[in-house]
Amino acid sequence: MSARTGLRFAVIPASPPIAASRSTMKEIPFMYLTRTHRRVVAVAAAVAMAASLAACSPGAAEPASTFDPTAPVTLTWWDYYAADSAPSNAVEALLTEYKTEYPNVTINREFIAYADLKKSLLQSAGASALPDISIVNGPDHQQFAELGIAADLTDRIAAWGQLDQYPQGLIDSASLDGKIYGLPITANCLALFYNKDLLAAAGVKPPTTWQEMSQVAAKLTSPDHYGYAFSAINNQQAVFQWLPTLWQAGGDLTKVDSPEAIKALEFTASLIKDGSVSREALNWDQAAVAAEFAQGRAAMMLNGPWQLPYLATNAPDLNYGVALLPAGQDEASVTGGENYLITDGPNADAAWNLIKWMQDPKRVQQIDDAAGSLPTRLDVKSGNTDPNLAVFAEQLKVSRPRAYGANYAEIADNVVVALQSVLSGSNTAKDALTTAATAIAPLLK
Repeated sequence: MSARTGLRFAVIPASPPIAASRSTMKEIPFMYLTRTHRRVVAVAAAVAMAASLAACSPGAAEPASTFDPTAPVTLTWWDYYAADSAPSNAVEALLTEYKTEYPNVTINREFIAYADLKKSLLQSAGASALPDISIVNGPDHQQFAELGIAADLTDRIAAWGQLDQYPQGLIDSASLDGKIYGLPITANCLALFYNKDLLAAAGVKPPTTWQEMSQVAAKLTSPDHYGYAFSAINNQQAVFQWLPTLWQAGGDLTKVDSPEAIKALEFTASLIKDGSVSREALNWDQAAVAAEFAQGRAAMMLNGPWQLPYLATNAPDLNYGVALLPAGQDEASVTGGENYLITDGPNADAAWNLIKWMQDPKRVQQIDDAAGSLPTRLDVKSGNTDPNLAVFAEQLKVSRPRAYGANYAEIADNVVVALQSVLSGSNTAKDALTTAATAIAPLLK
């Protein structure tokens, strides 16, 4: 138990370091309502409901709250932020400020190791010892909603009236069956890093389409370096990295044996088959991919904004840029990041008051900048002046969550098997994805 502060928060780590056109978004950025992505209609209905409530009831109060700022209340916060790290210090500063404004609220902040956090939260549910607020990994959020751990915030958020300030993909990651169970605290996505010097020497520009990607990657490949690098390792990082290609093809995990999905995997496999991507991609995690790029052994890579500080430290002289991902049938990337989750318990109203307070744009920026996150609100600008971060912010507009329900981890495990078998050359995309689809079908609801 930390003496740092008293709310119940649990942080469950984000994906390893988190369809509109590329034109400016208007109002709520419904960035992929044209897709058949699972739950899109339900989530869109929740957004419409929120907007309707706000429009029809201007000045309407939030649902009756049990939070009394004059009465003592103790809340507990769990996180895995290392002591004295930038994210930890930012959180601590805000909780201290909140306690000054609400002196009757005690916030007990607890550190739990990264690897233990999700397990600890699930075990606490069984022991009726849940924290009041959790910061969960985006793909895990629906599981906690389905298990009844997460409080339904739909009405509170509707009355609050600020839902339109959040990228839709981030809200979708915290939604289930048309109800909203959280708000984002950090966000990231994948984009295309490229070595400016190597592209200039080859006389090419960053690719904007799949066809260009094949051509540019091949032209950039030499005995000294590969044209492109991505992670296809035997864990969920491979799925995180392949999902943009799947969605760009018009496919989805809900029908992973579709012609579109097969096309997506065949395209990915073609980059290894023609030598543009090293076969070592099957063993690289995203950190290893960044190391290849930093050392000039890959001219382009698929990776996230958490690699910007790594490159600044480990390759300070590298002349590189970041571009939007090449488009297939659609433009798409994948969201990573974490969400606030409030436990469905007696302190839910007190916890919501804190979360709502922390959503002030200036406070959001404090955490975003400290955590190396993309802006989690549309009305927040990053304090990071790296121009490459702006590309990720633009890419986020067409990024989608891994919102496939409580069984996402098992779904992803089956996709990993298919990816590894095809990219290693031991199976065809059609056969591997047919097998995966059969295993995935009962996991989808």
